[in-house]
Amino acid sequence: MLSSSEELISTSSDNSSLSLNHADQLEFFCNNHFVPTTINDNQCIDILKDLQISYNQLESQYLKSVHELEYKFQEKCSYLFEKRSDIINGKYEPSDDECQLKTDFLETNDTQLSNTEFGIPSFWLQTLKQVPMIADLIKEWDEPLLKCLYNIKVQLHIEPITGFTLEFYFNEQSKNYFTNDILTKFYEIQIEPDKEVLSYEGTAIIRSIGCQINWIDTKTNVTKNSKTGELQSSFFHFFTSTTINDDWQLATDFQIGHYIRENIIPKAILYYTGEIFDEYEYDDDDDGNINEQQISLIEQVGEGEHL
Repeated sequence: MLSSSEELISTSSDNSSLSLNHADQLEFFCNNHFVPTTINDNQCIDILKDLQISYNQLESQYLKSVHELEYKFQEKCSYLFEKRSDIINGKYEPSDDECQLKTDFLETNDTQLSNTEFGIPSFWLQTLKQVPMIADLIKEWDEPLLKCLYNIKVQLHIEPITGFTLEFYFNEQSKNYFTNDILTKFYEIQIEPDKEVLSYEGTAIIRSIGCQINWIDTKTNVTKNSKTGELQSSFFHFFTSTTINDDWQLATDFQIGHYIRENIIPKAILYYTGEIFDEYEYDDDDDGNINEQQISLIEQVGEGEHL
């Protein structure tokens, strides 16, 4: 089980002052460990620990309330995502009024296209490739199959298990590769504290569970080399389950899944166009030069994460 604070620190840059390995943390603790010298010290420490436990219990209730609110919010947003999917896949033809962007802050696209077909081919492939940590997973042999991806959804779970499931929907053309209609990745999290309430660090990552991909044959299995049959790099390894005892693998896997949930799904069009990064493109204190640290932060961690 990995706490959210551990996950955020462990996946940060190696040059960061926050990146302490376990040996460094233990040495720091030993060198700065307070040793009480009087009975009064012990009593005060016990009282303060009781206060800390009370705070941790309230924090747990707060995080649980946030997750329940997100669940209700997701239900209210579902119709917007369904309409978005219909437009992307050419199932819905927007009216002229609907095509007028309702904002004064973004430039509209006035380019006249000769193609009379509706929809945006390869929308999700292009969107995923805009995020470097996901683009690194996508290989040349993955792209024809990812062009068949027509929607990504998230389902939030409250009881009996808390967490969320990412759902990747594929069209009929994907049947040339596998028989699945949907590929899923489930993440279980724990909000309630364990028995050791004093050491509670917030929402914890418990596990991630992938799904079985029913490949047509070895030639269509993009996770294996078609000539040698050996495993090769592929985005579709994302749908394998992580090893429970491997905290680093679990944290890295969760970072990707949580980023898809919190950023890519709700703001897909801004990733598709690249406008999501415009806010972080320039540094006011650096004469207009690109601030790579800011861009790296938003690409790796995302905005407004609750974990």
